[in-house]
Amino acid sequence: MPSDDLDGVLAVINDLARKAAGGDYIFRGETNKDHTKVSSSLYRELPGLLRGQVEAVQQARLLDARGFTAENDEFEILTELQHYGGKTNLIDFTSDCLIALFFACDGSHSQAGRVILLERSAAIEDYIQEPSRPVNRVIAQKSIFVRPPAGFIEPDAVVGIPAHLKAPLLSYLRRCHGISAETIYNDLHGYIRYAAIHQEAFARLSAAQACLNREDYQGAIEGFNQSLALNPQLVEAYSGRGVAYWSLGDIDCAIADFDHAIALDPDYALAYGNRGLAHLNEGEIDTAIQVLTQAIDLNTQDARVYNNRGVAHFRKGEIDLAIRDYANAITLDPHLAVAYYNLGTVYLQISQWEAAKDNMTAAQNMGFAIVAQFLETYDNVAAFEQQHGIQVPPDLAEMLGG
Repeated sequence: MPSDDLDGVLAVINDLARKAAGGDYIFRGETNKDHTKVSSSLYRELPGLLRGQVEAVQQARLLDARGFTAENDEFEILTELQHYGGKTNLIDFTSDCLIALFFACDGSHSQAGRVILLERSAAIEDYIQEPSRPVNRVIAQKSIFVRPPAGFIEPDAVVGIPAHLKAPLLSYLRRCHGISAETIYNDLHGYIRYAAIHQEAFARLSAAQACLNREDYQGAIEGFNQSLALNPQLVEAYSGRGVAYWSLGDIDCAIADFDHAIALDPDYALAYGNRGLAHLNEGEIDTAIQVLTQAIDLNTQDARVYNNRGVAHFRKGEIDLAIRDYANAITLDPHLAVAYYNLGTVYLQISQWEAAKDNMTAAQNMGFAIVAQFLETYDNVAAFEQQHGIQVPPDLAEMLGG
């Protein structure tokens, strides 16, 4: 996790801990901080004039619901309705501030969230109810329900959650406290709900990757944003969005996304490879070599990462290491034309003409535009010769544009 994100995560947690200290609080997480009231789902559903009759409406619904359950206890019926997505005058709280923090971050990643703190004072104690026969999810969420007669309640304190910290906070809660969607929604109803959400998230991810493949980078970013809004733990979306940002020249956002992917999955080699390439293109050679080496340690079969590290070694003047990396790239992928071109360039610099010609020819035969690439890098053959103090043979000079 980037240090700036870690500082922000710890600042939020410390703020929450400070506000909760010295009081007997229950907590509620909301993904959108712009709600003006802490209100029940039934209150929010009702039109204005009926909101004043929220308890009466709930009683009417309870009468209807009794025909569909063997349960007799009114509160247990309400909690069951709430569990299955029905609109009730119960407001979900939890006794665990970190679980509330999870709920504040689990969704709406383009909007700031909030954690509500409600003190268990004598004034509201009659509104608080705890299930006598809790189901698995209620136990996991340490749920407590508040049933305010008016349909809403005023918080005693609020902790704001910046939108950009939602994903890092979810990662921190998963890694350091074992709090995640899998532990919070730990029953079949949760599985069904999240299976549908994850399926949609992967559909958006596939569409975004298709945009990325056809170089529609803005469309890719939008698609990756949509997939992350549904599943903020999707490392492939962070990595792909980072590539799109990098392609548009936004290096800071790209590296931040690669870091998010790595924080979520420290073994995700592709994110290290992409991050290393970003550093390479920024001229941060030592950092690029370090990160690309991490990618190779995690996945020894990615030819492009070897090729990119070879470029970094070449730019640093480490010729032997560059040759070794290019050769490894070609061994892993004999059709990687750019690796042949890069290896040919190294051999040019050290005056190994036959090896240079063989590799340049191989790249050219694979359709690689060796002349365009060479002239983009060196302007012309004469400039290359002057830079390295060598005389390129005429046949090679002609091959490279004269």
